[in-house]
Amino acid sequence: MSEHMQAANSADFRHSKTLTLSCIGAGHVGSTLCSLLSPHVQINQIINRTDGSAGQAVKFIGAGEAVSINDQSYAGLRCADIWMLTCPDDQLQCVGDALLSSGALQSDNILFHCSGATSSTIFTKAEEMGVKVASLHPVHSFANPKSSLQSFAGTACAIEGDIAATLGLSRLFEKIGANLFPIDSDKKSLYHASTVMACNNLVSLLELSKLMLNQSGVDSKVPHNPLQALVQQTLNNYFDTDAQSALTGPISRGDVNTIETHLTALDGAPTAWQQVYAGLGSIAVGISTTQGKASSEDLEKISELLKAATKTIPDIKG
Repeated sequence: MSEHMQAANSADFRHSKTLTLSCIGAGHVGSTLCSLLSPHVQINQIINRTDGSAGQAVKFIGAGEAVSINDQSYAGLRCADIWMLTCPDDQLQCVGDALLSSGALQSDNILFHCSGATSSTIFTKAEEMGVKVASLHPVHSFANPKSSLQSFAGTACAIEGDIAATLGLSRLFEKIGANLFPIDSDKKSLYHASTVMACNNLVSLLELSKLMLNQSGVDSKVPHNPLQALVQQTLNNYFDTDAQSALTGPISRGDVNTIETHLTALDGAPTAWQQVYAGLGSIAVGISTTQGKASSEDLEKISELLKAATKTIPDIKG
């Protein structure tokens, strides 16, 4: 029987309310996803390290049985059709192996995790048991779970794994508004690094911008932060068009003198400030070369200034 036929003959996700789902490691991500999925599957066990955290997750989800567990006591878990692991990345393999050895999983069950950096291939024991594996990573910030319940619909989700698992999970997550796209298992780390740049490092960049603003004597706590509208306009321009159309400013214009004054102003600042400014500026030079606004000579001068600023990076002493 082909994998496609096996997928078609697996649990019927068109009537998924009859399916059961258990979650291990229900923090912000797991609790939010379980809550969103609860109208479409039966939430079985919510398994965390402590009674308190498991109970808190069940209260937020509004369904499921709270279970506390440690790495050595998986034998008492009840069976479920779908197992979702949302524990920290560095625990996924040991938790998955313990679960696969517990006797709770049966052939054709689905085991998946929600890590962006790790693929489903970490579940090496699954194939011999007939368990279908996958990873499904929502490109979404779950910092505020209550808010995520309202904003999740439309979220892009990267998915990879066994055909039966990805087909079933796709049908299920489409019901909560997910937009799924495939990702190669061996490219997940690079993919995840891109999401970190766009989300986590964007927060760092915004914080650095605010620190620079404060250092210049401007109060960023005024009712209307002067950076807010600029950031929003820039994001809108970038996503409505592209980098070539959205990039403005001194590098785009080839304004060598302005870049010199910026670097001079950063001389006395923490080293990381100048490194970030120069590193991102070098990328802006590359974009500017496609715009045709600045002369190649001016862009070359700017490039040399930025390279000089990044040459000396202090050793990190542990």
